[in-house]
Amino acid sequence: MDFFYIFLFFLLTSLLYLMYNSVYWRGCEGVYTPFKPYLQTMTYCFDKKELGEIMKSNRRSMKKSAIFFLTISISILLASSAQAAWVPLTGDFVSISSIPTSGLEVGDKLFSGFEVTGNSTGGPLDPSAASVLVQGGQNDATGDYGLRLRLAWSAGAKQVIDAGINFKVSILSGYDPYFITDATLWLATASSAGTGLVQASENIYDADFMGNSLLALAASAEDDDYGAFLMDSGDLCLHTNMVQMKEIWVRTGVLVQGGTNGSAGLHEVFMLYSQVPEPATIMMLGLGALALVRMRRP
Repeated sequence: MDFFYIFLFFLLTSLLYLMYNSVYWRGCEGVYTPFKPYLQTMTYCFDKKELGEIMKSNRRSMKKSAIFFLTISISILLASSAQAAWVPLTGDFVSISSIPTSGLEVGDKLFSGFEVTGNSTGGPLDPSAASVLVQGGQNDATGDYGLRLRLAWSAGAKQVIDAGINFKVSILSGYDPYFITDATLWLATASSAGTGLVQASENIYDADFMGNSLLALAASAEDDDYGAFLMDSGDLCLHTNMVQMKEIWVRTGVLVQGGTNGSAGLHEVFMLYSQVPEPATIMMLGLGALALVRMRRP
């Protein structure tokens, strides 16, 4: 399915909605809009003050609607692009509990030392390594390697799921020129209603125990935020100085709660880690070196 056309359809539909509702005049006997000519014959009894207040109200409503639909459209485009760009490299999803102690190889990276902790209240099952599924892959648009976690967690009113997912990321042997430089956290399918809330944090350290903090990411979803905080990314830094790492330790916290009278859900999370030099850069350097060798031949 072409996600671009889905996004385009949704955007055009949103624009038509805005055009239809942008200008309307409420009178004594009905409603008139330029898109409803059959109502043009109705009579109206506005004074200037009433008309001014109505037009101001219309402008405010139009602005809110425009922000809402623009945000939703952008969110759909981002989601569609990420889904389309994701290239699985480790086959189907597997449970974290089934990953061997040697770890999961994804491109130039090794993901190992997985640990899932947490608890739940009000009805949902406790998070566990057996229930969290994972797939390794690459974002084809950026070249970043990472994990796609399938959680399928949902919470209703007065229900809470509080989980931690920890692991180590390291550059595989044989990839000496490569270093990890930054990370991205994305709540791909988070949803909330009413008092529901989804929160996720990712803290990266340079050691497993008492390590220095290199990066802290946060993403969330709650009612009326229109998906504005589903993604976060940043560079690895030690004491404000950017660093390049051969290995990092990741500590992730996830909270899904319904609150007093709401609901929330989180189906998938993407965790990506970029490297320098990028694979394309290595390829270009290799081709350049090959060209120089050929030029030097008699």
